[in-house]
Amino acid sequence: MLSACTKSEKQEVKPEPVSIDTIPTMVMQIQKCSRLYTTEYKIRRIITHNDKKQMSGSIMSKKFTIDIPVGERQIAIPVNATLKAYIDLSSFSADNIRKKGEKIEVVLPDPQIIMTSTKIEHDEVKQHVAMLRSNFTDEELTRYQQQGRDSIINDIPKLGLIEASRESSARTIIPILEQMGYKQENITVTFRKRFTLSDLPKLLKNGEI
Repeated sequence: MLSACTKSEKQEVKPEPVSIDTIPTMVMQIQKCSRLYTTEYKIRRIITHNDKKQMSGSIMSKKFTIDIPVGERQIAIPVNATLKAYIDLSSFSADNIRKKGEKIEVVLPDPQIIMTSTKIEHDEVKQHVAMLRSNFTDEELTRYQQQGRDSIINDIPKLGLIEASRESSARTIIPILEQMGYKQENITVTFRKRFTLSDLPKLLKNGEI
């Protein structure tokens, strides 16, 4: 009689690695930053104004205009302003995250810029008013202050405020991602586009806080 023996062998079945989705946790951690103030610039601008009294007329059908020396007014107004850039992360979502393999890109919401304060240094205002002219009125000083404010706003693109806000945001967000296992060289923090002067009205918030 022939008998056959079979050896029973148990094969060790290794469980497949479970892929953990870290995106929801990442979104939650970044949202905790809420309104992230990233950059603050203090700016001092000297606003100057010079106006003269003039006399106009005509001689033999030729028109003329003559400055009257005793009618000149000059003023120099120091204006201090504080500009802040912030990024509102309360609406940050998975749509702001692009992941490809080990690389991850965080697309920040558009930065917001606000002028939190403007102040005239009244003690440092310099003015010269000719004898025949009246002093500058409060209304005129307010108008010149607004001109200084507008001048500062127009210079925002030259200040590098937007790029500074991105870099500051990256310094806050990158450590969060590193704690979740991402390597710094694989992390990119960027905006959705390169902003230009034409974008400024949309980024600038009205009012003061």
